[in-house]
Amino acid sequence: RTPKHLKTYSVFLLNNAIIDVLSATASALGTVRVVQDHEGSMIFVFLGPCTFVSELLCRFCQSLHINLVQHSTVVLLLSFCFRLYILAYLIFWCDICDHFIRVSRSTKNTNVPNLFPQVAYYFEEADVHPATMNKLNLNGYVASNYNMTTVRAMMLDTLICSLPAIVMTLIFIVRFKLLKKIEKAKPNEKQLHVSIARALTFQLLLPCGQSAAVVFWGLDVLNVWSSEFSERIIMVTCSVFSLASPLINFFVLPPYRSIILRSR
Repeated sequence: RTPKHLKTYSVFLLNNAIIDVLSATASALGTVRVVQDHEGSMIFVFLGPCTFVSELLCRFCQSLHINLVQHSTVVLLLSFCFRLYILAYLIFWCDICDHFIRVSRSTKNTNVPNLFPQVAYYFEEADVHPATMNKLNLNGYVASNYNMTTVRAMMLDTLICSLPAIVMTLIFIVRFKLLKKIEKAKPNEKQLHVSIARALTFQLLLPCGQSAAVVFWGLDVLNVWSSEFSERIIMVTCSVFSLASPLINFFVLPPYRSIILRSR
């Protein structure tokens, strides 16, 4: 039921929907609280249903969730770039099939690099020493240890912390150029581009929130300010990303909003 003029963009929506479903599922199963031992390690305390299955499943859910959230920010950047590409090169809707295939390939290709940090993150987690569990009053919980002092862990942490900021900077640049192009668009096409740009702008707030959560996490790591709030906020923010992104598309894009209103 997707309108013809949204067929190509719907590839991004489908890709995002799959990522968000997997991310939300992994988040719900894992439900992680991040505790610092202030000796170079993070302790992931698992509180979700995965604890009834195995610790390995919890680790998998944690690594999957973190990396899918990072992947979502990249897809968001690609969405802005594609919209700018459409306007910059005056692509007509009669070429939609060709670009549908092109976009489909590009979104699939972004999944491949995501596998490497996913696997590395999973194998970086290890069992928590009983003395550490006792020290942090975590006896009885299912938890894993993430040693941040190893070279691989530092590379992963740098990627996780820097990617939202880098992507946001690029998105602001592309968005500025996109809005300039929309002003020059034909009147019959302008409304469509405006509605999509508005949806993307709302989604831009999600990595902004993620960056703010990274700041709280950094304060906790540096032992500047530690609390249960700082231990939970980064994972809660990542969970909001996967839940809010599809809702923004449904309520901001007119064709999908009308479907929801008719179903009421």
